[in-house]
Parts: sequence; C-alpha cells; structure tokens
Amino acid sequence: MKRKTARANNAFLLGSLILIVLVLVIIVLFMFMAFKIYDKKDEGYSERYDIVLGTTTLGNPLSVYVNDSLIFDGTPQSALTLSVGRFTEESTLLIVDGKTDVVSTIALPDHSETIRLGKREDKFFRE
Repeated sequence: MKRKTARANNAFLLGSLILIVLVLVIIVLFMFMAFKIYDKKDEGYSERYDIVLGTTTLGNPLSVYVNDSLIFDGTPQSALTLSVGRFTEESTLLIVDGKTDVVSTIALPDHSETIRLGKREDKFFRE
C-alpha cells in the first residue's frame, strides 16, 4: 500500500513541478514582451522651439504656455528668448495678455523652429 501512495505522491509532485515551470516561463515571456513594447513607446522628441518675444510685447504683462505647462509669467522689459523642448506630437503655444486676459493660440510646427511673437492691439501673433 505504501508503494502505491509513494508513486502517486511522486507523480503529483512531478506534475506540480512541470506546472510551476510552465507558469514561470509564461510570466517571463509576458514580462519580456511588456518591456519590449515599453521601449518602443519611449521615443522622445529631440526638437526644440525658441520663442522670441518681439519689441511690441515689451512692457506688457503676459503668460506663455505650451499646452498646459507655464513657461513664462511676467512683464518682459528687454528681448527675451524662451527655449522649450517638444514633448508631445502636437503642441500649441498659448499667450495670455495680462491686462485683458485675451488668449492667443499658435500651433507649433512638427520640427525645431524659432517663433517670433508680436502684439497688435490685444492679440498676439506670429511675426
């Protein structure tokens, strides 16, 4: 009787061992695939935008945003150049006039570029 139970226990242990090894192999495969996909999605952008505030913007309080990130808030007293890295596929430059709270939007290009800003009446525009 002991011999039959020993064989059954050995078969059970061998089956459990095979099952554990299969589960570990599947987990390792999924982890490898997940890290491989993650590496492909982690492509950064190397483009940079240089935003130059023209002479018509001097002395006017303004706030400059790229998408939802505040880049500058204040009153420029001299020529000011802001350098911003591209971090999304599509970006928009938002300029808020501090006196009238009028928002001007400018779509940013897909490549590095120098963007010169000017002001006419209460709207900011690209020169």
